[in-house]
Amino acid sequence: MVRYLTTGGPSMELRRVKPWRWVSLALVLWGCSPSRFLAPGEQLVAREPLLRGHVLKETPPLYVRSNSRSLGIRLGLQLYFWGGLLQESSRFPYKQLRRVPKLRYYTYMAGQALREKLGEPPALLSQKALDQDVRLLEEAYVREGYFQVAIQPQVKVLSRSDVRVIYRIRPGPRWFVAEFALEGPDTTLVQLASRFLEAQGLPVGEPFRLARLDALREGLHKYFLAEGYYGLPLSALTWRVDTTMSDPPIPSSRGRLRRWLGTHQKEGLPCRVTLVLPAQAPRYKWAGSEIALHTSEGTPTELGQEEGVRLAVEPRAWTILDPAVLVNQLYFPTQGYYDQRAVQASQRALQNLEVVQWVSPSVQAAGADSLWVRYEVVVRPPVEVALGIEGFQSTQPLLGSLPLPGASANLRVAHLSLFRRGWPLRMRGQAAVSYFRKTPDAPPLLLYNFSGELTLLFPERTLRLDPAAPRPLSGTLSQNQHLLALAYQDVRQVDFSRRYATFSWTRRTRFLFEDRRQEEQVWTPFSVTFVDSRFSPAFEAQIEALSPLVRSLILRDYLPRLTQVTAWQVSSNRNYFQTTRGKGDYSSLLVELGGAVPFFLEHLIVLTRPQWDSTYRDNLFFNKLRYGVFFRFLAEVRFRKALLSPQQQLFIRARVGVGQGLYYTIDPPFENRFFVGGPNSMRAWQFGALGPGRYTFPQNLFLIPGGNVLAEANLELRQFLFRGLQLAPFVDVGNVWFGTVTNFEDPRGILQKNPLPGVGAGVGLRWDFSVLVIRLDVAQQVFDPGSGWVGRDFPVGGVRSQYVFAVGYPF
Repeated sequence: MVRYLTTGGPSMELRRVKPWRWVSLALVLWGCSPSRFLAPGEQLVAREPLLRGHVLKETPPLYVRSNSRSLGIRLGLQLYFWGGLLQESSRFPYKQLRRVPKLRYYTYMAGQALREKLGEPPALLSQKALDQDVRLLEEAYVREGYFQVAIQPQVKVLSRSDVRVIYRIRPGPRWFVAEFALEGPDTTLVQLASRFLEAQGLPVGEPFRLARLDALREGLHKYFLAEGYYGLPLSALTWRVDTTMSDPPIPSSRGRLRRWLGTHQKEGLPCRVTLVLPAQAPRYKWAGSEIALHTSEGTPTELGQEEGVRLAVEPRAWTILDPAVLVNQLYFPTQGYYDQRAVQASQRALQNLEVVQWVSPSVQAAGADSLWVRYEVVVRPPVEVALGIEGFQSTQPLLGSLPLPGASANLRVAHLSLFRRGWPLRMRGQAAVSYFRKTPDAPPLLLYNFSGELTLLFPERTLRLDPAAPRPLSGTLSQNQHLLALAYQDVRQVDFSRRYATFSWTRRTRFLFEDRRQEEQVWTPFSVTFVDSRFSPAFEAQIEALSPLVRSLILRDYLPRLTQVTAWQVSSNRNYFQTTRGKGDYSSLLVELGGAVPFFLEHLIVLTRPQWDSTYRDNLFFNKLRYGVFFRFLAEVRFRKALLSPQQQLFIRARVGVGQGLYYTIDPPFENRFFVGGPNSMRAWQFGALGPGRYTFPQNLFLIPGGNVLAEANLELRQFLFRGLQLAPFVDVGNVWFGTVTNFEDPRGILQKNPLPGVGAGVGLRWDFSVLVIRLDVAQQVFDPGSGWVGRDFPVGGVRSQYVFAVGYPF
């Protein structure tokens, strides 16, 4: 039979559909059908199980599952079956491939990769999985207070090989906690438990939730460990629920509107919950602490005592670190009883010293009812030297296509315990040399970049050692550090050079909360940077040739100036960097105020007469150095979540930033503006090549203006394959802009007139070696605000794509 299709238009015509197309479609559908791979009697679960009458907010992970689909095709299942054909099938040509000696190994490895890495085993229906799901659902309802529930599984046949499972759930009344009691012969335990539970709040009158009760039990167990009950297991605290109370049931609230909104109270029954405490639990007192200080090759020999803490020190380790520094890091219990939290906090504080390699606490009996804590501290050699040399080949800044081959060398020298105080002193020097050709036949021009940095870190309680004594344990653990940094950088480009000199003082505080959330606050009271720029007349002529709407901002970036910043940054991390299970989040906020100190000296103390630069709208310090008065804030949020399995992780990052000049200054300085592009931002553009707005600078000009407003979002899906190898498709959206009041007056770079972001996409590979992550990304510009869409306004590849080779994850 020949089919005809009617095509619309001014003149109607019949178009013949060739029969071989229908035959090809039928063959493809038959080849993608999993039924031909199944054994007789086996059935596949075509759809996820359906829960009828389910009233819980969360559903436990069920054993009955279906295979994942991509565009309606179970691709993972097909790959699994094809891998089995390569390994086990006796048909042609699979059997012949395994007979060839040179192809046997590769055929087997390809089949194994299809089955174990890329493929997905068939989701077969079994009575055992149905019974396990029924048990899981019953346990889930019992944990939420539904002690009476009926669950009936139903199998619906969709085709010869596909079925769907439906669980019909009929929950009974829900129990509420009417009374809460403690039971135990030890009066001290009962008093401590009553004190803790009253502070936490009893769940009386609330619906029965086992998760809520288990959280109370775990918190009470930690409280007992902090009160001297060393070795008390969590299993010694048990719950007993009595559902035979004779009180009348709790009536349900009336009203259609409340039932429709879901805020009505269902009919429930009362129950009595009792926490049973152990009959015998010894309580230990804290007898004291001991520190054994030595190197990895030696053993402690000399004995001593420091403020009640016994010391055993190796002579060589004594020349590296003063034992009084370690004593100052210890915590002691406030009640006189053994406290497990104090031991953990002391171990963390000792490990915070960079000269300490590892710390191992141990508990020893000092009597019938007392314990002695011994901290074994191993220190590493204080001097570290590292030299690295690497070759590189990158593309020219911005949109130039000429390569920049060269080499980079870095030298790092550190003394981890200056003056035996545990003060790390680090010196870092890096030099990069490359060359540049304006045209292929022009002589090469030398480029170099040299930077040096000197940092001195002061950990908490290492400045004053008199008197050295342990400290009481606080509710929230914190670690404080002071950092002094002096940095210098010299950059030599084709037509200009720039030198930076920076001095900063920073105070860093880290908090560790009970819910495993970590918070860090970085307070920088004072940071000053001196910038000196010089450029050739040819480069100045290129800038003068730009539009007058952007020329003043570019010239201002290359004038000598100083930048003084006072900054405060806070960040919070909850299981974000643990990329193997669950979900996590990370957030940070940076607030900067620039030019406050010179402005205070000029206008309040009147140390000098205030001066202004009317050409570039800047302030002048001592009538010579330009400086800007500005503020800037940057907010960042990251989120991580496992999708179908822990091996498939979704990472999302969003950044928003705003900077604005104050008083006489219009724009923040060059170093304090926002930039996008590069390996950790918009990966389809080089650093600074995108923006502002849809404005694009001419090629082969080393001009990166940045912007005062930043908006960026990144999405990356990381699929773990095998042995640390990950496949990561990603999408980046973002741009930078200037506000309405700015030296950059071109309307193409103003946010209010051109708010379009850039869009880039690509795919990458990550090799995670636990101590090092190597990353290779290929990114393509999808939408450029100044050019348009890929394929329609510009081709794929060329300067519109970027190849990134970097170390570490992008976010």
